[in-house]
Amino acid sequence: MPQDHDSVPIIDTNALGLQLFESSPDCLKLLSNEGKVLAINKNGMCAMEIDDFSPFSGAVWRSFWPQESQDKVDAAIALARAGGTGHVKAFCPTAKGTPRWWDVVVTPVRADDGSLQNLLAVSRDVTAQHEADMQRERLLKELQAANARMADIFRQAPAFMCVLNGPEHVFEMVNERYLQLVGNRDLVGQPVRQALPEIGGQGFFELLDGVYRSGEAFSGTDMPVMLQRHPGAPLEQRFVDLVYMALRDADGKITGLLAHGVDQTERKQAEVKLFDSRERFAKIVSQAATGVVEVDTQGRITLVNQKYCDMLGYSEAELIGMTVADVTAPEERAASLRAVGGLAAGGRGFVIDKHYLRKDGTRTPATTSVNALRSPAGDYQGLVAMVLDTAETRQAAEKLHASEERYRTLFESMDQGFAIIEMIYDEAGVAVDYAFLEMNAMFERHTGLVNATGKTVRALVPNLDRFWFDTYGKVALTGEAVRFENEAIAMERWFDVYATRIGGAGSRKVALLFSDISARRLAEEQLRRLAADLSDADRRKTEFLATLAHELRNPLAPIRSGLGVMRLAGDNPAALLKVREMMERQVGHMVHLIDDLLDIARISGGKLELKRERTDLKRVLSSAVETSMPLIEAARHRLQVTLPDACLGIDADVTRIAQVISNLLNNAAKYTPAGGRIALSLREDAGMALITVSDSGVGIPADSLVSVFDMFKQVDRHMERAQGGLGIGLSLVRRLVEMHGGTVSAASAGAGHGSTFEVRLPLALGDGALERRATQRALNEASPLAGLRVLVVDDNVDAALTLSMILEASGHTTRVAHDGIAALAAAREFLPQVAFLDIGMPGLNGYETASAMRRTEGLEHTALVALTGWGTESDRMRSSDAGFDHHLTKPAQLKAVQDLLAGLARA
Repeated sequence: MPQDHDSVPIIDTNALGLQLFESSPDCLKLLSNEGKVLAINKNGMCAMEIDDFSPFSGAVWRSFWPQESQDKVDAAIALARAGGTGHVKAFCPTAKGTPRWWDVVVTPVRADDGSLQNLLAVSRDVTAQHEADMQRERLLKELQAANARMADIFRQAPAFMCVLNGPEHVFEMVNERYLQLVGNRDLVGQPVRQALPEIGGQGFFELLDGVYRSGEAFSGTDMPVMLQRHPGAPLEQRFVDLVYMALRDADGKITGLLAHGVDQTERKQAEVKLFDSRERFAKIVSQAATGVVEVDTQGRITLVNQKYCDMLGYSEAELIGMTVADVTAPEERAASLRAVGGLAAGGRGFVIDKHYLRKDGTRTPATTSVNALRSPAGDYQGLVAMVLDTAETRQAAEKLHASEERYRTLFESMDQGFAIIEMIYDEAGVAVDYAFLEMNAMFERHTGLVNATGKTVRALVPNLDRFWFDTYGKVALTGEAVRFENEAIAMERWFDVYATRIGGAGSRKVALLFSDISARRLAEEQLRRLAADLSDADRRKTEFLATLAHELRNPLAPIRSGLGVMRLAGDNPAALLKVREMMERQVGHMVHLIDDLLDIARISGGKLELKRERTDLKRVLSSAVETSMPLIEAARHRLQVTLPDACLGIDADVTRIAQVISNLLNNAAKYTPAGGRIALSLREDAGMALITVSDSGVGIPADSLVSVFDMFKQVDRHMERAQGGLGIGLSLVRRLVEMHGGTVSAASAGAGHGSTFEVRLPLALGDGALERRATQRALNEASPLAGLRVLVVDDNVDAALTLSMILEASGHTTRVAHDGIAALAAAREFLPQVAFLDIGMPGLNGYETASAMRRTEGLEHTALVALTGWGTESDRMRSSDAGFDHHLTKPAQLKAVQDLLAGLARA
């Protein structure tokens, strides 16, 4: 936007420049072209600690600076004179000697005509920044030096060390000792579980995880660890002193672990060897059959065994400190001392026969074998002598024989098998056979091999696998004992074996101590199968619960929708009829599911009691067909029913057998494509009633025939054809049939070839009862029924009103109550002939209400019917004890209610 130049105020540039010069927080100096100081602002004088400017006025600015900085100052001034901007960062003390660091910019100041008039030097005090930079640089150098020292210490440490990063324990640093311990592997960047897989199961991974989680250090000494120190080599045992420590960041968070320790294997092995050597020496000395005596350089006795004491008749305490001469016969002392002197002078060991003096003064002949004890440098430190009492040779032989007898007794009494074998190798040194040299009595029991002594295993077990020859051959060659479990397939047995070489290097004899563990392995396999079966059962239970939820939701959805339709349809009879029929089907489906579940629970708990009666099996099949026809007709199947003319009577629970046949028919309808064929036939076969249900459906794969009757089982490949169901129908069929003493089987030619189910039930002996019962049923059905006074009691208002409406529609007079107190009041007034009582009600429950009604005058003969969701035999007994005459399980079928009332009306 244009401005009116006439309206712009005239600025005094000199005054403005002076004001800016004085108000700057930096040290500003106006210099002449020659670099002399013309002016300094007030802040600059303060920064330079100048109280009076006059001594500095006209001074050469470079003279303010130390000698080492003056060249930089000259260069900056020269650059400004040339029209550029000079820059200096250097040290310069104040006028009072205070050390300061300055960051200086020198620029030219030009006149109006553009000529160079003066120079402006702007100095900023950066002392604090410089000192911070210096301090940071110093600390950085110290840190780098410390890190270098730590790295050197880490690499050169005599202990093995490594740094592990993160919860996966990834190798970040390892030193040479660690690499030597684990076989010089490429570790850096690998998680410890991947880098050292062989230590899995030895507890070290778990220790690392624990220290990482808790932050508490762990230390252990002489910890055994099995490591593969060379590729392809067997695991080698090492012993380590070990420490695990948590590493934390600046916030204290654990970021890794430091593992360090010392490989103590050589020390541990030396200790073991030393201990073994001492143990062996002590055992040799204490258990030797000959006398053992140790003598020092002065000829004094320092150690004896019990045999030596017994031979001379002294105690150990008496012999210690005595000399060799004290226990030697006088005439033989000189010869003994000469021989000992020669040994001390560097001579070789010797054997001498002489007589010893016993404590009682008698003499005993002995043969003594003497050897020198020398230091590593060869210095004589004494001698050790083995003294054989030749007078006791016969006695020793007898004792040896007795010892061998004890060994043989122990050998034969062991309950494990024991054998000594001798390996046989071919020319290449490969074990190809072994011979049995000796075995105990249990050998035959554990192996099944008879008269094996002197025979080879190839002759006894020609097909014995290679494992046994390789294993025993290795034991004989290396001398390393092994313990293992393995199966001898050719012998059909499992063995637990301990094998060790007998004799030194070159010996081919191996001792075997073993047991037949076939029974134990079989039990373990059975346990594994049981665990797998339990896992499968748990999986099927989970699938069943999911299926149950699905199957219960399926009918609820149309029922809820039907209620909505009924609200919207108003008085439309056709719509209400259609909805009612749909809701009856869905409720029937739900009741069928729940009844199946209850039946399975009762059968599994042994609580299902069959209500047997003599009946014609043809009538039972007709009832089942009637039940299943809606499902069969809905799929447009052709049902062929073949029944015999003769009556086939059975003693059975009619409802349960009808349920069996209906389940099989429903199953055939579900798994047969629309328009298929279903056949039901009944005939007598070998004194049994044979019921056959066959279809042209999808069939059953051969691998599923075995499990088709299992609980919750639906053939997986045909699940898409299942029209609802929990997979318990066929299981229920089998259990109900077996409870009647019958059998059920399934057959199929395979997928796509249909299925056939056969039920066999024992026939009853004919006695004419079937005809009489059929006649009685016809008479009952022909008799007209009178209406009854019925009291309905249920705290579920909808359930009570619904049952009341049904009874009213059936010609009965009803009253409704919703708790026990109201029921008693209504009963006294109404005097019902029949009362339906819910069990689980607030206040007075059904049992208490029934007992109270039985005690009420005028209600003594009222028929009491328990209406409850509990239907076990114990529940029925409890309701009977409370005074109930009948027990119906919710949801009660309308036909069951009507039949019950019809029977009561006739009575």
